[in-house]
Amino acid sequence: MKKPKRRWIRWVKRALWTFAAVILLTFISGSVYVYALMRSLEGRVSQLSQIEAELRRNPTVILADDGTVLYTMAAEYREPISWNNLPKVVIDATVAAEDKRYWEHRGIDFLAILRAMIVNLRSGSVRQGGSTITQQVAKRLLTTSERTLRRKLEDACLALLIERQYTKEQILTLYLNQVFYGSGAYGIKAAADIYFGKDVSKLTLSEAALLARIPRRPSEENPFVNPKVAKTNRDLVLKIMLEEGKITQEEYEKAISSPIRLSPRPATQMGILRAPYFVTYVLEEMRKEFPNEDFARGGYVIETTLNIKAQQAAEKAVADTLKRERRRRVREGAIVVMNYRGEILAMVGGSDFKKSQYNIITHGHRQPGSAFKPFVYAAAMEYGIIHPRSVVSNAPFVWRDPYTGKVWKPRGGGSGGWVSIQTAIVRSINVPAVHVMRMVGAEQVAKFAKDVFGFRSPLDPVLPLALGASAVSPLEMAEGYSVFATGGNRVTPYGIKRVLGPNGQVLREYAPRIIPNVLSPATAEPMRDILRRVVLSGTGRNASGVLNAAGKTGTTQLHMDAWFCGFTDELIAIAWVANATYDPKRNPPWKYEPMAGVFGGQVATRLWADALKPIQKIIGEKGNNKTPKFYGGSEAGEISVSICTLSGERAIPGVCDETETKRMSAAEAKKIPVCSIHREIREASPKDEIRVEDEMPLEPPPESPPPQASDEKFVTLEICPESGLRATIYCPVKRQTKFRAGEEPKLSCTIHGQ
Repeated sequence: MKKPKRRWIRWVKRALWTFAAVILLTFISGSVYVYALMRSLEGRVSQLSQIEAELRRNPTVILADDGTVLYTMAAEYREPISWNNLPKVVIDATVAAEDKRYWEHRGIDFLAILRAMIVNLRSGSVRQGGSTITQQVAKRLLTTSERTLRRKLEDACLALLIERQYTKEQILTLYLNQVFYGSGAYGIKAAADIYFGKDVSKLTLSEAALLARIPRRPSEENPFVNPKVAKTNRDLVLKIMLEEGKITQEEYEKAISSPIRLSPRPATQMGILRAPYFVTYVLEEMRKEFPNEDFARGGYVIETTLNIKAQQAAEKAVADTLKRERRRRVREGAIVVMNYRGEILAMVGGSDFKKSQYNIITHGHRQPGSAFKPFVYAAAMEYGIIHPRSVVSNAPFVWRDPYTGKVWKPRGGGSGGWVSIQTAIVRSINVPAVHVMRMVGAEQVAKFAKDVFGFRSPLDPVLPLALGASAVSPLEMAEGYSVFATGGNRVTPYGIKRVLGPNGQVLREYAPRIIPNVLSPATAEPMRDILRRVVLSGTGRNASGVLNAAGKTGTTQLHMDAWFCGFTDELIAIAWVANATYDPKRNPPWKYEPMAGVFGGQVATRLWADALKPIQKIIGEKGNNKTPKFYGGSEAGEISVSICTLSGERAIPGVCDETETKRMSAAEAKKIPVCSIHREIREASPKDEIRVEDEMPLEPPPESPPPQASDEKFVTLEICPESGLRATIYCPVKRQTKFRAGEEPKLSCTIHGQ
């Protein structure tokens, strides 16, 4: 007879069967769950190729014309590297630091997980992790950073899937390109540059070992933040490499004894590197041209017109000028240089970009003073009101506002008599320019300046506009003076040559924007010669050392601004200085005060010359040895002076009844006193009562016509501004234009027709 089984044995068996069943069901359900999870994650792994392509993108860069990097832009400082360019020492150090069995497992290292569990249980805290490099790639690129069981399962499943579709080399390359190394560096190549200032190919064993451990705690344990811990981590990596047979004992001892020498500049190589004002100008243009493009994603290449050597010369000229003229309260300066194609070769928009990013060249709007006069005279010549050899009144000019009663009397000149156009421009005499403005009409001059010379800033159609009373930008002045430089064509400044997309495709290519024949040769060529004489014998003599230089000075009231706007046979440049100080706490932040007796012909012209001389050598411009034509009374600079016939002294306009005009030098004219007979009558009348209608007539008296030095004949034709040919009935815009006889266009417009 069998003995009855003990009851507890039956319960144990039942419990074991139940446990086994639970385990089996758990395994089956877990397997089903993992299978379903892996199937759901397959689509996510397919995204890895796109992410990999994004990581391989270089930063967006702005390049000078010789390929020099001016600016790098990306959401992160990351420089991709291919597997073939990864040094073995970096590969071995990374594997030793992060995943010793990397080359053996298939995405999950169960031994590493078990080892980490034992260590963590013994310590009572999380001391080790069992994640492989493949799991880290999955976590960083395909999942979130949340600490949940599902996320860890996703990492494991993704690691298995990644290992099926990618080689070990591809996975490790992906890891080394995307991992964060602290101090703003993403990827091993950026880390080598940030921490050691060298290319990754030149890393030593010690340096590679130090970098390999940083990704575990990049913000806390990088050598800039905690050099002691970083050294300890380096030594640990070196020890593992020795144990794994990746280095010899001799290599280990040499590396572990090596001092850590970090780069002196922990800053990233992102952002503006050179020519900051030009770069900001280019970035603004890019935002206008591509408003929906995200350049921070990287991969774009913006090729510009900037000549890096010319830029250095311009920056030095501005810095030297401000240092030299500090005692005269010159605290701010700017210059822009372009060629006849409109390509900006150099741009310095201020004295200190770190202090103020305000670009005076592009955004600054200041009164140009006498530098605006050539536009007034050109308008008068083009409309046939004067010609290059005309003389114009230098009689005092007083204007009373009929509404406010306010009186305006321009300074500079006004001594009476007549002066040639050349003398008025070369010596920058104000009053003749106002007379010419009145002859043309202020509204007509303002419109002409916009239509012909390209001004976009508001120009007040009032008489003071003749003396540069309306504020404009230096870039506008460069475009305006290009008309004189090129003999009548208007050249628009530009700084971008070509924009390439991430795949190397050309997104946009820029060509010179030149509008031909906006000014007739009959006006442009004499103006060019006269502006050349400004440099040879006038207010711009400080630029005479520059080959083929021509231009015009400008000084505003109270010496608030000083300009020199000029050109050579190949270059157009605008220089500006002022006593301007910037304080962001002020409203407005810029404060302008008078300089100490600074004129455009002094400081601004010297700044212009200091920049242009070396730039001419850089581009290889040669002297032309041409003598500009003379459009005045004599080479000695004679002027016409109105003499009172009763006293034989300088006539008082509107007071002396009988006058005669005599030719003499300006020095002789200064010695002649004002009419003593009629002075008392003049002084008895209030100065405010001198009216425009009391002035000397605007045309020379018929009994004493001004001498003309040439018998040249001109013809006036209706020209189509767009084609530069004779206008037809179909041309939407026509302009009366003067030409030397025989030089007028013979063909009719070929652009507009039925």
